[in-house]
Amino acid sequence: MAITKRPLREQIRDEVLARLVRGDYPVGERINEGQLADDLGVSRTPLREALAGLAQEGVLELRPNRGFWLSPLTVDEVKETYPIIGALEVAALRTCAIDELVASVPKLNELAQRMLDVDPIQAGAIDDQWHDELLKSCPNKRLLQLIKAQKTVVHRYEFAYFTSRKRIMRAETEHRMIAKAILERDMDRAAGELIGNWTVDPGVLREIFDQGVS
Repeated sequence: MAITKRPLREQIRDEVLARLVRGDYPVGERINEGQLADDLGVSRTPLREALAGLAQEGVLELRPNRGFWLSPLTVDEVKETYPIIGALEVAALRTCAIDELVASVPKLNELAQRMLDVDPIQAGAIDDQWHDELLKSCPNKRLLQLIKAQKTVVHRYEFAYFTSRKRIMRAETEHRMIAKAILERDMDRAAGELIGNWTVDPGVLREIFDQGVS
């Protein structure tokens, strides 16, 4: 893993989450802490701190005296979590200075285009970057933390969502519509488009779960 100034447990948490999202560990199986620590080249203490954090976020299940297990993601969790993320992001958007938002539009459109240009397996990460760029001027750090925690719950669904070129194109169009509304300084429309971006399509939801979410 790349060395940064962030706490080690946070670096470990992000790497473990990335592996979980990719489906490296089967749902319903115990996380082998010893093997994982060896794979990451870290000690068990910061690894357990990272796993405990993911358990608090709802990604893992901590079973007393038995360790950590990867929790299955359910249809209801996705249906219930997406509107929460949308509402929180709109709240964050409305705290951002309009001039800073307008200034970010070229970058937002650049990231939207990159979603179409990269391999689908990378599109989800760029989608995350797009939303981070949108809300980067939000002064409410606690609100941003709440958004991050809710997104963690549905990251495995997001990974599956962006394996489809058609769904990537849909997300790119929605992102550009949000950026266009911001450029025109119509924040009510931007908020509405953002809510739409986080609205679950029942057909897509059913399709993804039928295919299997790791």
